[in-house]
Amino acid sequence: MKRRDISLTRRFGIALCTLLVAAIAFHAQVASALVTRGDDAMRAGNQTLAIAFYRRAVTLDPAAQTPADRLAFNLLLRHTPDDAQSAIDIASGALRRHPDDVPLLVDRALGEQRLGHWKTAENDFARAGKIAKDPRYEHFAGRIALKRGHRAAAFRHFQAAVADDPRFAPARVALQSMRQRQ
Repeated sequence: MKRRDISLTRRFGIALCTLLVAAIAFHAQVASALVTRGDDAMRAGNQTLAIAFYRRAVTLDPAAQTPADRLAFNLLLRHTPDDAQSAIDIASGALRRHPDDVPLLVDRALGEQRLGHWKTAENDFARAGKIAKDPRYEHFAGRIALKRGHRAAAFRHFQAAVADDPRFAPARVALQSMRQRQ
């Protein structure tokens, strides 16, 4: 029996098809591995490489929350208006699929705050605080409300923070200060 060799073109085609099937079948796992690589790059101090890994993970699995959170947060660390807007866009896209994801709400709020979109930042921080029962985010919402001149909203945010954690000193102090100024 004579052995028949497979041509280079056919081998390439088979390999490509195999990779495509694997990518479809294992895209979530590959995206998770890319996030791990991004985290490793961040620990090594290479933020640019980390962001590249996170971008690839988001592209590969746009429904996943973790890559979107990592990408948005790391873009915010670069402190540029374009990166802040990109972080908002990425977080907003992921929030359409996962509307109650606290880290994504916080990422978007931080980007909005950086760009001076105070009302939407306040809303996102307040929502994150309410969902997570985290007084820090409600306190941030209160501080933004004060910045906007909305004392009643700030008071409500600070009250919510104290209700979530009566020991949370920043909100208690803010409430006390507001009561003294009345």
